[in-house]
Amino acid sequence: DKCLERLNLNLDAIERVVINNHHHRVLTSTEANRRHMEWEAGLSMNGGSEDGYDDDENLLPDAFRHEMSHHLAHAYSTATQSPFDRGMICVMDGMGETYRAMKLGQNDESYTSDFDISSDIQLMPSDLHEQETLYDWREAESIYTFSKTKNGIDIVPIFKRFQKENSPPTLYNHGFENMDSLGALYSRVSSHIFGDWNACGKVMGLAPWKVHTWEDGTIVPTVQDKPTCWGSLYKEYGAIHIDRTLLEGLPLISRNDPELFDPETMVRRRRYDFDDDDYQPVADTKKKGKDDLFKLEDIKIDEKYEETPPPPRPKQLPAKVALDAIGLAARMQQDLEEIALDFVSHFKQETGETNLCVAGGVGLNSVLNGRLARDLGFSQTYISPYPGDDGIAVGCCAFGLYDPKQETKPPIWKEPLSPYLGPLPTDLEIKDALEAAKPWLDIETVWNEELRIDLIVSELDKGSVVALYQGRSEMGPRALGHRSILADPRQKPMVRFINEKVKKRESFRPFAPSVLVDEVNAWFDLGEDAAADEDNNLSPYMSMTAMVKESQRKLIPAVTHVDGSSRLQTVTPDSDPFYYDLIKAFFKQTNVPMVLNTSFNTIPGEPIVESPKDAIASFLHSMRSIDLLVMGNYVIRRREPDIALLLGQGTKSTDGEETNPSFADALCPKRAGPVEFEAKFSLKQGKTDDEEVDTLTRVRMPDRIMHHDEKDNWHELVDELEGEILSICDGTNTINDILAFFTTKPLNEEYEEEDVEDSSDLVQQVLSRVYR
Repeated sequence: DKCLERLNLNLDAIERVVINNHHHRVLTSTEANRRHMEWEAGLSMNGGSEDGYDDDENLLPDAFRHEMSHHLAHAYSTATQSPFDRGMICVMDGMGETYRAMKLGQNDESYTSDFDISSDIQLMPSDLHEQETLYDWREAESIYTFSKTKNGIDIVPIFKRFQKENSPPTLYNHGFENMDSLGALYSRVSSHIFGDWNACGKVMGLAPWKVHTWEDGTIVPTVQDKPTCWGSLYKEYGAIHIDRTLLEGLPLISRNDPELFDPETMVRRRRYDFDDDDYQPVADTKKKGKDDLFKLEDIKIDEKYEETPPPPRPKQLPAKVALDAIGLAARMQQDLEEIALDFVSHFKQETGETNLCVAGGVGLNSVLNGRLARDLGFSQTYISPYPGDDGIAVGCCAFGLYDPKQETKPPIWKEPLSPYLGPLPTDLEIKDALEAAKPWLDIETVWNEELRIDLIVSELDKGSVVALYQGRSEMGPRALGHRSILADPRQKPMVRFINEKVKKRESFRPFAPSVLVDEVNAWFDLGEDAAADEDNNLSPYMSMTAMVKESQRKLIPAVTHVDGSSRLQTVTPDSDPFYYDLIKAFFKQTNVPMVLNTSFNTIPGEPIVESPKDAIASFLHSMRSIDLLVMGNYVIRRREPDIALLLGQGTKSTDGEETNPSFADALCPKRAGPVEFEAKFSLKQGKTDDEEVDTLTRVRMPDRIMHHDEKDNWHELVDELEGEILSICDGTNTINDILAFFTTKPLNEEYEEEDVEDSSDLVQQVLSRVYR
């Protein structure tokens, strides 16, 4: 809908649809039958449980429809928009198309796979057609070559390794966890450590901690000497060996070691929450989270609230399970790099190609990508912003445009598509979102772009965290300056602060820099053969990791990982003029030509923000850990409660006289609509004979600006007291009424000295929660 609306077109304008679903064929199945799909929708079964399943917008019944195989779609997604005219494509995936679908599809005009392009593909195993198996085989790794012509592209499959389905495909995700591709094995490690098959980026971020020790070398990561996999992908059947010993038994995510529990409170710590010995607290912060409540003496009546610097936080040392996880992640990363480098190097020699394209889910591993670009002698390496399955849509589109069988084709793309392919919000959409959240926001309109940039740079320079929402959203998993959270890379405490307070995730995870392309060579070791100027932009999509030069590491500790590496985004004036000018202004102010950049999402489980409403919800959900949101021409801060009004002390007019605020509007806190309140606790057997008590207090408020109707959207409270206060804030009670409700004793009871002390403490607790 968004695409058609933007182009002022309707469904009739769609002439051709190209599809890939590597789980199963689509056009040959009942899912292509409209009446059957209506039946499924009526019963909410299979795809029919999704809204719009049998709508014309999904079916596109009047368009010509064609299917293509999975790795071929990956190949088209990257080669068609590469900045060079010929080269080699390496696709490394978790799992791709089935051998059966590709073989049977050779006689189907509505389907194209590698087998339709060439009969001279080197298959592994070579006797695949003779292999007996209960299930099927799936694509694992593939090699192609390509050359661009004036109006098209020739992509030729050279090699393909198939992996056996080792368990029934009716199991979860086709038994993916038992497959033997490099991507599937890496994903198995992700599941073992984090309980999520798709947390491979976290595995990559965990692995470099192998070089670090804690407490003067008394705490060290576990060393795994035996590889998880070894051998060559391109040799005959059996040459790749896999040892799953480390990946069986109780997963690390399920371990409940005694040291994970506080001996006094029995509260369990996060199993992977650690950082290095060199932690320093943020010296000047105004940020508080769920557990950081305001003290009464902090609340000033006649001055804007400012928090005093917090005391130093204790070190976060890794638990034994975290040390084991580091060892496993490091082993898997090492094995991946060794096998993949050998694989790509072999086919570089076989094909004679000097340029490389990388696609498939493994192409998201920026550490591997950096080595492929630096170590193998390729002239240029191109990786799109979406090497994973989100890039399949681009690959299908490219095939629809440049299918060799198609008579008329547009000119072939000569340079990469912009990564900013998402919807472009209008100023009206932004204004509507701001209006809906107006009670919680202070909004300033700054039309002058230079002034906006100066304001952002000033905030970053003084240690603020800034959310940036501009233009079209990025396609792919990484924020590239349009839906980003920015901070000062010089401030190491930002690593823990943003991880804990902003992103609400483990503190070991690193952050990336967005760096001016013309300055990148002065700060990063890119290798002898890796050029990085405006004509050959090395890592525009945050796809590659490089080592920070040793002389510069202390200057940018917030974007230098524990091993000295950094996953960088190189920024050019042509790719994003506003973002480039912003970083350039920060460079002028600080002599550092980069900013810390992480994706703009603060709500657990949420993807990167898309709409203006998403951005405001995420900003408010940060609970003041993000200081500033810049959205289009609007500079937005969270509106702070007026303590004077809350306490009924009036405000000062311009002539110094105290005025009386409106009692109904100013002095009566009001919640955002109806509230569903839930408080629960669970008892579990702890490490001693005592039971462990887990408490949870939360609310669900449909009218709250951060609420999403389609999600199980709960907001966790500090405790039941905060819930009680929320129930009283109906717009008719002043803050003094609320304090009296909790502190006043019956008329026939006298106040003792102990009661006064308790009341004073309760006043502080109530005020801090109202403020929060």
